[in-house]
Amino acid sequence: MSAPVAAVVGGVSWNQVIDVPRLPSGRTETLFATASRTGIGATGSGKSLNLARLGFDTRLHALVGEDDEGDLAVDILEAAGVRVHRVPDPRGTERHVNLMDPQGRRTSVYVNDSSADPPVTTEDLGDFVDGADYTWVNLSNYARRALPALQARGMPAWVDVHDWDGVSAHHQDFVDAAAYLFMSDEGHPDALGLAAMLAPTRELVVVTHGSRGATAFVGAADPVHVPARPVEAVDPNGAGDAFCAGVMYGHSRGWDWRRSLEAGAVVAAGCVASPHLADPHLTPAQVDRLVDAG
Repeated sequence: MSAPVAAVVGGVSWNQVIDVPRLPSGRTETLFATASRTGIGATGSGKSLNLARLGFDTRLHALVGEDDEGDLAVDILEAAGVRVHRVPDPRGTERHVNLMDPQGRRTSVYVNDSSADPPVTTEDLGDFVDGADYTWVNLSNYARRALPALQARGMPAWVDVHDWDGVSAHHQDFVDAAAYLFMSDEGHPDALGLAAMLAPTRELVVVTHGSRGATAFVGAADPVHVPARPVEAVDPNGAGDAFCAGVMYGHSRGWDWRRSLEAGAVVAAGCVASPHLADPHLTPAQVDRLVDAG
């Protein structure tokens, strides 16, 4: 049986992650870091690395600068088995400084943003997604050009809108096109109510709650909640992307949504317990075994 093909559009950065005892309070103050590290980041990288670890034939389309940071990021992705379609970004590789508190909450400072309007067309992205079994379209501005290509091909879009507030114009195209929609509960005061309202017109809507697990809505059925797996946290950065990849893995196995969400919780826990965006020791067989064990 051949591996399922996953196409991921948008999202590569080079990050400095700084662990702090709490996030800034919005006034002049001094915080003392407990740790600091640099490495690959962004949602496209996180999803791609986890999907490749889970046995998907994974390809990633991304804007990447022709610089040292971009070379390092691409090397990490390709070493993990991700096929990178690298579009040179004249602005250089996107770079973030992420302040992380012990609960995994994050403040991101964009030191360098990617180009908002690169010379990438809907036709280019249509060629990229052709033949994929699954497609993630991330919130990079240019990635929205993949949405009409997917619609024309009858391919469902998997979309993660992160901390969407329910009204942001930047997010709206992605929300409207998503057949499988993921969002966190941090951006909207009633994220569960919002998800329930959206669910009848989607295949799936998932609200993630960080260390409190995730809730899935399918049509008008009762929501399904799956708790997070208890784990000793090493680095919570990228846990949401790992969770998304795990849910997609469960779907590719033909599992029901509860079981697929449990796979997401297993993969997210592996990410949190590892200093990497994807647990380098986690295998599909281990995911299956841990889900079966409950």
